[in-house]
Amino acid sequence: MKLSYPSTSDTPLTDTALALKIARHSPCSACDTCPALRPPPGSEVVLGDDDGHRSSLGELNQYGSDEEDEPAYLDSCVCGHDVGDHGANEAEIGKDEFSRRGRLAVRLDEILQATDKLLDFEYTDDDILALRQQMRLPVSLITMHSPSIGETWCHGNL
Repeated sequence: MKLSYPSTSDTPLTDTALALKIARHSPCSACDTCPALRPPPGSEVVLGDDDGHRSSLGELNQYGSDEEDEPAYLDSCVCGHDVGDHGANEAEIGKDEFSRRGRLAVRLDEILQATDKLLDFEYTDDDILALRQQMRLPVSLITMHSPSIGETWCHGNL
């Protein structure tokens, strides 16, 4: 099966393409063994344009025979979970966090492109691993929602 991955030169990116880039660099929240979105075995990933792609994520931009269509975007992982489970669910993380992760994912892809590893989903190096640590929710957002923090403020000096 041939699947498509958005090029680093596709700008501006659709939300679907940006979500895919985010998921590619984010661990799966549905299982604790998957470090990032990876294509299923037996699939071939090719670079594609951002125009005219269809995806099970809901953006069907083109009709016609399968022979004329561009390959569908990669939208599920070898772990069996989808892009949303890999940190790219905008409704769950919010627009600002989605944008932040999107900028970081684009930067990671630029690094991979510079080393000719953009389509190598198993490749990592120290720089990639360090930047991928930033694909999680910032500590400030996690602690803001902690009930124990709120209780401390209620009993503190206001």
